[in-house]
Amino acid sequence: MIKFFTLIVIMISFLHFTSCKKKKEKCDLPDTVSYKNDVQPIFNENCTTSGCHSGTNPKGNLNLVSSVSYQQLLNSQSGYINTTNPSSSLLYSSMKSVNNPMPPNGVLEQCKLDLILKWIEQGAQNN
Repeated sequence: MIKFFTLIVIMISFLHFTSCKKKKEKCDLPDTVSYKNDVQPIFNENCTTSGCHSGTNPKGNLNLVSSVSYQQLLNSQSGYINTTNPSSSLLYSSMKSVNNPMPPNGVLEQCKLDLILKWIEQGAQNN
């Protein structure tokens, strides 16, 4: 009986400590998010790979290479950026999606998502 009780306590402790790792990590976000220095590098690293959001036929008709990405995202008819309700922006909600995340190889780190959201909240400036 004591062994069973000890085993239960160990299992509960294990579950408790492993669930703590899933807490939101602390991000040191800049006061002002720069599109050029903060947001575009995320696209370069995760979105502009061959066959995705680059080239002559980008996925979703959204090219995220640095020379055209800002204009494509801020096209008023695209719906990619919504500065009135930033968390409902198509760009942000696609990256945060659980069922069909962008990039397709996995959800971005929370700090990168927070950075993109903060950029949109600050008016999605081309800075």
